[in-house]
Amino acid sequence: MSKHVNYRYGEWENYLWNFRENEYLEDPDTDIHELLATKAQGAADRQESYDHYLETEYWSKVQAKALVAANFQCQQCSSTSKLQVHHKKYCKRFTELENMHLLQVLCKQCHDSEHS
Repeated sequence: MSKHVNYRYGEWENYLWNFRENEYLEDPDTDIHELLATKAQGAADRQESYDHYLETEYWSKVQAKALVAANFQCQQCSSTSKLQVHHKKYCKRFTELENMHLLQVLCKQCHDSEHS
């Protein structure tokens, strides 16, 4: 029976080919699917943890400070609707107030384009 693996943004495709070429596997199909399933679960767990972080009081303070600093405007298109705070580069959680230069206020449309 074939196992189905979800590739998030295709990030595991290159890893899969490198793994097949460089590692000895007793059962390549099973071992690779188990490895990828483990990696996918780890990514899902990290995303869930990050989603909870974005609901903290600390993150609310970071958002408020970023919005005030950006004069409640998207820093790319100057829109004032559906504003979000974007990490230009991720730093350790709960250090954003000391690293505001790594954040950027974007409208939803600009934020979505940053991630595509």
